[in-house]
Amino acid sequence: MEQSSATEYFRDLYELGADPSLSLEEKIAKAITVGRDRLGVSGGLLSYVGDGTYEVIDSTVEDGDYVADSVHDLDEQWCRHVVRDRRVLAFADADDSSLRDDSARETTGVRCYVGAPVLVDGETYGTLCYFDETPRETDFTDDERRFVRLLTRWIGHELERERHHRALDEQNERLSEFAGMLAHDLRTPLTSVRGYTELALESASGSDAEDLRRVLDAADRMETLITETLALAREGADVGERTRVELSAVTRDAWTAVDPAEASLVVEDDRRLLADRSRLRQLLENLFRNVDDHCGPETTVTVRGTDDGFVVADDGPGLPADIADSLFGGDYDSSRLGLLIVERVVSGHGWRGEVTVDDGTRFSFSGVGTASDPLRP
Repeated sequence: MEQSSATEYFRDLYELGADPSLSLEEKIAKAITVGRDRLGVSGGLLSYVGDGTYEVIDSTVEDGDYVADSVHDLDEQWCRHVVRDRRVLAFADADDSSLRDDSARETTGVRCYVGAPVLVDGETYGTLCYFDETPRETDFTDDERRFVRLLTRWIGHELERERHHRALDEQNERLSEFAGMLAHDLRTPLTSVRGYTELALESASGSDAEDLRRVLDAADRMETLITETLALAREGADVGERTRVELSAVTRDAWTAVDPAEASLVVEDDRRLLADRSRLRQLLENLFRNVDDHCGPETTVTVRGTDDGFVVADDGPGLPADIADSLFGGDYDSSRLGLLIVERVVSGHGWRGEVTVDDGTRFSFSGVGTASDPLRP
């Protein structure tokens, strides 16, 4: 066989991944065929050995023992050496090699062989091998061995990526189903709340009517939160369209919705931020709700614009250290769902978040994208 240069082998590898329209099965079939043709042998195949047998996943062999989907005893194959040693095995003529008396010589009829392990997530998936029933005139060169080894790495990477994508799709589907059921279970009693409140409002007046309207506003906001949380669960951490919003306006809307009983709000250095307004309000509401639930009386919450984001700080007792350490990259404590939502809104926008606890709690958000100057009256 005429030997090819290393440049041609690497060109073959590059061309394998050059067409994004090919499916995984088509890529593997092309890789096996390219290797067979480049090495000048009669056959090539990809095997799976994960369950202890030798299953042919794809093959250039069109008839005979080693066609695609055939299953064999691994202990009778040349590939068992590759699986055991996890390295390339190659010989031009089995009868002139140290394996001349190996049982695979008789069971397979193969005299010329080169194979390498295919690893997926660090575990042996199977083997990629090329073979012929007649001896090869020349030994396999270092470039040819390297070519086969790189082919197996490429196939392993493609299989690994497909496995991860499939697992992620399944996880997202389960999450979407759970979010849908949860949304339904929340909306059912919410519908009752809204219905009875509207009925009571028909005969109410004065302060009673005003209180009932607040209940309806809260119910409307809860419906919005359910819808947004459902979308967040189904779409991952992504957010909607980012527009320029006034920090002070969104802050006061969120404060009014939560209405902390024993806290006051201060807004400083107002800014226009690039954000999904609804998601930003959701973030602020969860921070304000955390203040309402866990801070003492006469707590002051300060929201301040910065050069590339904003800060939400309070002078309360401060988050517990374990919860503060778990946020924005730590191992999250699921006992604080509201803070998990804050994290998701931050990551969805591509912002950076940081929390410090010192005479209160300070949440800093950067990378937000702001106007160059603060708003003027």
